[in-house]
Amino acid sequence: MRVTGAGLLTVGVDEWVQTPRLVLRRPETGDLPDYVRLHTDPRTYVHKPGAMATEQECVEQFPGMVERWQVDGVGYGPVVERETGEVVGWAGLRVAAGSEPHLNLYYRLKLEAHGRGLGRELARGLVRWAAEHRPELPVRAVVAPVNRASWSTALAAGLVEVGRKADPGFPDDEPDVVLELPRVDVVPASGVDADELMDLWDRVNGAGGAVGFLPGAPRERVRSALDQHLDVVGSGLGTLVALRAPSGALLGFGFWELSSQRGFGHQATLKRLMVDPAGQGRNWGAVLLAGMVGVARRELPQVWLLLLDYRSGLGLGDFYARAGWSEIGRIPLGIQVGPDEYRDDVLMARRVDGRPLEADGRT
Repeated sequence: MRVTGAGLLTVGVDEWVQTPRLVLRRPETGDLPDYVRLHTDPRTYVHKPGAMATEQECVEQFPGMVERWQVDGVGYGPVVERETGEVVGWAGLRVAAGSEPHLNLYYRLKLEAHGRGLGRELARGLVRWAAEHRPELPVRAVVAPVNRASWSTALAAGLVEVGRKADPGFPDDEPDVVLELPRVDVVPASGVDADELMDLWDRVNGAGGAVGFLPGAPRERVRSALDQHLDVVGSGLGTLVALRAPSGALLGFGFWELSSQRGFGHQATLKRLMVDPAGQGRNWGAVLLAGMVGVARRELPQVWLLLLDYRSGLGLGDFYARAGWSEIGRIPLGIQVGPDEYRDDVLMARRVDGRPLEADGRT
């Protein structure tokens, strides 16, 4: 089994999304027995027994599921545990057509795999992939309100509740919970709301976020830094990217900045990535980061090398490494954060396409 360092789908192989403990891959004909076993096990349908398929129904559904991959380039597939090579579930993103086209987030693990956080890990990986590769469609999940574990998994993956929806197949049940993933979009220079950005930056500073200032920094100093970034955006050498809730509320933002120097046109540097502290632990930072890589791929076609730097001490290196970034340099004690307190200044990089970095290599 081969996966890329960034955990992304590689053309020509079946592996699709990877997490630290799991690999999700495209389905193939030989997966039918695992599919049937999982979807006819009443222990995984305790919250809605009537939704469980029969063995014959599973057999009839399976070929269409495989074929949808050829049409949509995405779908449901087997979840493989890295350590054992065993299929422990079925999950993915299915294109749902209709009046509101979207990607339906689905995850189902066999009972023996419950209680280990695998569902949360899997759902987080799937929505990060969607933010980077399929931003044209919103990601949604529909969960029975009695299924608290599944509801919690969707929230931990970053989705937010947007409403309730009755299931016509179960008219006597309480309406299902509908959740949707915040969207990552480029903000045109003409559409910038500087005060909105400033308010979020203030909240991040107050929570101790590593975005250039310490808690209590004067608002005018922070506003001056923001204005400098917005000037770069206005010059055409910067791109502002925002993470917004389905309601439109700003949840996070960051900048890509290009170099005007000859020989550096293939690079873009990530600046001021931040999300609302109220979303701590909600996967929003990872979704925003993934979405920004997607923006670089689509909006900055000349760019294939991405750079960033951060100050040590907050665990940010692990956060970026999980997204496929590699440390390429470090200045010990290069950043002063207090009278007698210093942190390392760390430089990281990754390719837009997720392939490994090679010294003196070719593109």
